[in-house]
Amino acid sequence: MSSGILLALLKAYINKIKNCNFSGSSMSGMTSLVQAAGVIEHKMETVSNNLANVNTVGFKEDQPSFREVLSTVQRIAPESLEERFLSHEYLDDYVGMDKSAVVVDEVGKNFEPGRMRSTGNDLDFALANEGFFTIATPQGERFTRAGNFQLDSTGRVVTNDGFPVLGNNGAITIKEGSVHVNESGQLSVDGIILDSFHLVRFRNQDKLQKLGQGFFAPININDVPITSDEIRIQQGMLEDSNVNSMLEMTRMITATRAYESVHRALSRIDKLDEKAISMVQA
Repeated sequence: MSSGILLALLKAYINKIKNCNFSGSSMSGMTSLVQAAGVIEHKMETVSNNLANVNTVGFKEDQPSFREVLSTVQRIAPESLEERFLSHEYLDDYVGMDKSAVVVDEVGKNFEPGRMRSTGNDLDFALANEGFFTIATPQGERFTRAGNFQLDSTGRVVTNDGFPVLGNNGAITIKEGSVHVNESGQLSVDGIILDSFHLVRFRNQDKLQKLGQGFFAPININDVPITSDEIRIQQGMLEDSNVNSMLEMTRMITATRAYESVHRALSRIDKLDEKAISMVQA
């Protein structure tokens, strides 16, 4: 079964959980069940997105982080259905022990470098250490690790989506000739220095947000980019995605098993409620 179908089924079950009118006997643990289902859903969406970008140049793996919330309102009775659900081995990565619950805190980024791949293309560039290329967009400056550039009809160096790549003197323009870029990002054509790539870093790159198209931007507008002479660039190379496809597939299998546990727990609670209603009506 594909991850898309599993996600659709899981969302349907989460909505069912939220909309059901459970009896008091089963309501005591429903909060934990809903939280667990939501975490699993979020994890599956993240893994699916990572797998979809396993071949995207410069892509950085998403890593959701989870926050444990201690329960001060109610305590789950030992050996209850909910405790068995929460302690299920398949849910260890998603939920806490009894007396606690886990919620999605935020989605972080794994900025570990991807594999460097030689292309031989003079307009392909990879950053050998921490840092970003600066791109001009209608929404302002954006930052990327993807260095698969090209020339537009006017000779500007642009991204695959046509956004100009910035140098220290503005948009980089190359009319014709042999392009050479040294390790510090200085660009020359036929031996004549034209400009240097505007390479930057951030004090806390974990606080950058993804904007699509391989772009990043600071969440806080006061977190300004810092020009750095220590960033090294390699011409004729590209940085591949840092997603480990085998690890992500393992995570998807684990999440699928967790989804199945949610399904079983929900089905059992439904049956318990039906039995309780039948006993009351008898």
